[in-house]
Amino acid sequence: DKYFYIPARKEHRGVGGIFFDDLQQLDNGKDPLPFVKEVALGFMPSYLPLVEKSRNLPFTEEQRQWQLVRRGRYLEFNLLYDRGVRFGLDGQGRTESVMVSAPPLIAWKYNVVPEPGSPEATLVSTLQNPREWVH
Repeated sequence: DKYFYIPARKEHRGVGGIFFDDLQQLDNGKDPLPFVKEVALGFMPSYLPLVEKSRNLPFTEEQRQWQLVRRGRYLEFNLLYDRGVRFGLDGQGRTESVMVSAPPLIAWKYNVVPEPGSPEATLVSTLQNPREWVH
């Protein structure tokens, strides 16, 4: 989670995810490739039921706007801090490949503060105080 922190906002760009950039070997000194393969093979069977369960849920225009603002935070992080994006935009990679990975729709709004007690406020609190998953 430390990598995905947006200092100016004092929050993380989102919840969850696995980052393998610096994984050279496991704590036990073994090759990480079998672990990475296991994670990859387990991802879709875990993720698809979640998507199937929620993909047809109705949503409000306010919820859609919130989603677009959060996508903006994702893009903000990527353009300002992500090592891979910076590498691609510094002329060392393929700029088009970097930019096409951005969300197709985002929103920028000034000083967005969610309503206290709302699911959006809970998310912001989580992003400002993330759980320590690995000890």
